[in-house]
Amino acid sequence: MDLEQVTNRRTPSQYRSRTRVTIILDTVKTLIEEKGIEQLKVNDIAERANTSMGSIYQYFSNKDSMVLALAEYFAETIRGIIDHNMRELNSFNDLRRFMLKNFDDIYRLHKNEPALRQIWFDSINPELNRLAIIDSQINADKIYHRLVEQFEPADKALLRRFILLICYQFGNMMRLCFENDDSTPEQFRDLFIDIMATSAPNYLREIKAQGK
Repeated sequence: MDLEQVTNRRTPSQYRSRTRVTIILDTVKTLIEEKGIEQLKVNDIAERANTSMGSIYQYFSNKDSMVLALAEYFAETIRGIIDHNMRELNSFNDLRRFMLKNFDDIYRLHKNEPALRQIWFDSINPELNRLAIIDSQINADKIYHRLVEQFEPADKALLRRFILLICYQFGNMMRLCFENDDSTPEQFRDLFIDIMATSAPNYLREIKAQGK
């Protein structure tokens, strides 16, 4: 299943249509920031975007599909951050620095984008959970293919699952940083990365040893 199936929207092929979709999603983002995700209404989106309800429904089946499409946009932005930082991931010795840089950049994005925090942290839409899992799988595959160049595991499927677990828990840790008032984000970051960056090489060496 890909992201377009989750968002349940038609991808526009013409420039004018793509521009209209961009305007609609920018409006959704603004209204979420102003009123909150639960107060989002299609008629308010149409009025603010200076378009008709019919035009909106050409591309989105309902309000939730617009929120999911905006979530997809943010997910793509985060994948861009990971791709950029992954240029410096050349061995397992780089894993700690890679995770620290990812955390700082992705945390900054969340802090600067109230709509992003509401979508991932406040919404009860179960489709967002599916989107989060799919996105974690995409990110895990990127990291897996980068690391497998430096590592020859006996069980590649196990290595892939291990990286997927790290990616999914990374998202949960980010949520915890914004929802917990008893600690600073850096404390959660350092604890999580210490556990992951310390255990990962040892665990992966064990996987490799099993194949000998």
